[in-house]
Amino acid sequence: MLTAGLVSPVFAVSPDVVNIGVGTNDKYVVINARLVDGFTEKILEAIENGVPMGFTFEIELRKANTLWVDSLVSSNKVRHRIQFDSLKKAYKFSEFGKNVKRKIITRKETRYQQLMLTLKDIPIAPIYKLDPDEKYYVRVKADLETDRFWFPFNYIFFFVPFSEFETSWAQTSPLSIDPDLELSKQASSSNKKKGTVSRDVIRSFNK
Repeated sequence: MLTAGLVSPVFAVSPDVVNIGVGTNDKYVVINARLVDGFTEKILEAIENGVPMGFTFEIELRKANTLWVDSLVSSNKVRHRIQFDSLKKAYKFSEFGKNVKRKIITRKETRYQQLMLTLKDIPIAPIYKLDPDEKYYVRVKADLETDRFWFPFNYIFFFVPFSEFETSWAQTSPLSIDPDLELSKQASSSNKKKGTVSRDVIRSFNK
C-alpha cells in the first residue's frame, strides 16, 4: 500500500553544476564541469534495480552584450546514461552530444558515478566563431531523464518527484579568446601532440 510518506523530497540538498573550466582542443572551445549532489539513495536504488537513468546537460556559449540581451553563439546538449546489467554485474555508460560519442562498461560503482557526473573536454563551438574583441561566457545546467521507466518501476517511482531534478544555470566569468592564438598554434604545431588541451588561449576578466 502506498502512503503519503513516499512523497517526501528526494533531495536534501539541491544538485548544482560546479567547476566549469573553459579551454581549447584543436579547433574547438571545450568545457569541463561537474555535477554535485546528483545522486540520492532513491536514484542509486533505481540504478541497482536495472532502471536506466540519464542526466542531460544543456551547455551554451553566449556573447556578453552591454546594451541588449546576450546572444547565443553556440550550444551543445550532452546526454549521460547509465544502466546496470545484473547478469554481467556491470554498469553500461554512454555519452552522446554534438561531436561527443563514447561508451564505457565498468564494474565499479565509483567509476560509473564519476562518469555520470563529469563533463570532460566537451566541444562547445569552433574557435573561429569567437572574436578576440568580444567577451563571452559559458553556462551549464542539468536535469534527470526519467522517460525510460518501464513496469513496474514506472509505478513504484510514480510518487517520487524525480521530475523536480533540475539545476539552475551555472556560468563562468567573462572570457575572451587570445588574439595570439593563431600565432601560438603555428609556432607549436610541429611539437604539439594531437588532442592536447590548451588552457592559455582563454582569458578570464574577473580573476
